[in-house]
Amino acid sequence: MTILMFEATDARVSSRDNTSQHVKGARLMDAISVLTDDHHKARGLFTAFRAASEADDAEQMGSVAEKIFEELDTHTAIEERVFYPALKEAGGSDLEELTDESNEEHHVVDVLMKELKEISPSDPAYPAKMTVLMENVEHHAGEEEKEMFPKVRNIFSETQLKELGLALHREKHVYRLENKNVDELHKEAAELEIAGRSELDREGLVSAILSEYDV
Repeated sequence: MTILMFEATDARVSSRDNTSQHVKGARLMDAISVLTDDHHKARGLFTAFRAASEADDAEQMGSVAEKIFEELDTHTAIEERVFYPALKEAGGSDLEELTDESNEEHHVVDVLMKELKEISPSDPAYPAKMTVLMENVEHHAGEEEKEMFPKVRNIFSETQLKELGLALHREKHVYRLENKNVDELHKEAAELEIAGRSELDREGLVSAILSEYDV
């Protein structure tokens, strides 16, 4: 029994250490790297969805789709809350035009995701509608990587891009926590072993968790 307790403790410490390393690694990424990494994750999920679709596995399609929605929701949120406003503030008609276009593309993606969430993965129309979503996202990501990001690198200094990357990383955590209920926040606080968590309200839990992640 004692051995099992030590194993559990070691596993918990290891888990927290892994989280810490992940956070520190993410903090070193500049804004372009953060967003490009998101694009790569989305493309990987699209590949997984296509495989599930070819296998006619509705359950797997639904499981992968949930991950796709979560990734896209978070990605569009941090771009609209942090990245695009920073580009508009920096000025320049080219960037402003690209930002406006990207916002419109986000709207199309939001509409498609809403429609997909309202039907079952077993619906014959589901794979086709998901394909339209994926093609829109791939076009959007490709345009950002080929047109927007090079312009951003020419305007922002390396230090500014790293600061913006940190802001994007923090906003990811904020958005994720915003979408959790109080019970889920308490569970995460318990996993992080936050002292006094039982006395904290929602706002306090979010603040404490963000502090634990050092963002």
